[in-house]
Amino acid sequence: MAHAHPINMLDDTLQTLQQRDLEPSTGADLIKDWLSVLNHTEGAQPAAQSLQALYDELSNPQPDTARTRDLLNQVAQQTESLSRTVGSSYADSLNQLAGSLRSFALDLNRL
Repeated sequence: MAHAHPINMLDDTLQTLQQRDLEPSTGADLIKDWLSVLNHTEGAQPAAQSLQALYDELSNPQPDTARTRDLLNQVAQQTESLSRTVGSSYADSLNQLAGSLRSFALDLNRL
């Protein structure tokens, strides 16, 4: 999926995030795919760095819940900011992705 068109990746990511009981490896695979794209996208380095930090935290045997929540919110904020700079074909999907990331962060508060 790493070489897929970004709008297709967004759609696939949003569909995946709507599923319940995902395997942790699914999230890791999504993050790796997005890192591949963001590392080759001009102006996306801050988002790539935050996403890399999230990946690294989730790779820990016992990820820190507070740090994971903070990183999810940071990636959501960067995604939302990016939605304001791209064409309308991406903006809605990026805002939806930001909302999903924030929802996951809120769910971590309930653990």
